[in-house]
Amino acid sequence: MSKGEVSYYKNLAGLANTKRGKINFFDQNQKAFFLDAESDEWFNMMIEYAKKENLEEEKVNQLEDLKWIEMPDSLKLFAFEYCIANGDSYQE
Repeated sequence: MSKGEVSYYKNLAGLANTKRGKINFFDQNQKAFFLDAESDEWFNMMIEYAKKENLEEEKVNQLEDLKWIEMPDSLKLFAFEYCIANGDSYQE
């Protein structure tokens, strides 16, 4: 994970200030959610999303099997807030 990549995606994410903008960021920037190969952030985000949405493990597995762009908007928005807006990789 390079500082340049973090800055690039952080600046790009800063332009996403509507729900549609955040969803588009998610759709177009999958790499931004996985900059730190050592991080469990995506895994932890999925656990929190499942709790919030009251999802059974089978439903979570179905979500993870979807193509990136096919994931539900509610997950895209949650992931944006969890991983990008508040994620460890993007903190100063």
